[in-house]
Amino acid sequence: MNRVREDVSTLRDDIRHLISHTTRQTLPNGVRELAGQAKQQIANRGALAASGIRDLGARHPAGLIGGAVVIGLLAAGAYALTHQHNGHQSAKLDGTEPETDIPC
Repeated sequence: MNRVREDVSTLRDDIRHLISHTTRQTLPNGVRELAGQAKQQIANRGALAASGIRDLGARHPAGLIGGAVVIGLLAAGAYALTHQHNGHQSAKLDGTEPETDIPC
């Protein structure tokens, strides 16, 4: 019976040591390795995307400028519609203050 108790005690100590080692060394090292790999992949893809944009700009500068102009016009139109929809435009034309939902 004493031999069994000693074996169980030894087994408990070994399991504690294994869990301690795993949580203090194995897992953090694995996480660092995964983080390093992810960081490297992000850097590689960022460089690839930047290279692609530079190549596109070198081949089609007018297309990029035209695209920027179109995006700007769309943004200005969306702003104008939103601004007018909120009652600000009609209030300016009437010479009155725009209505708000905030009670005074």
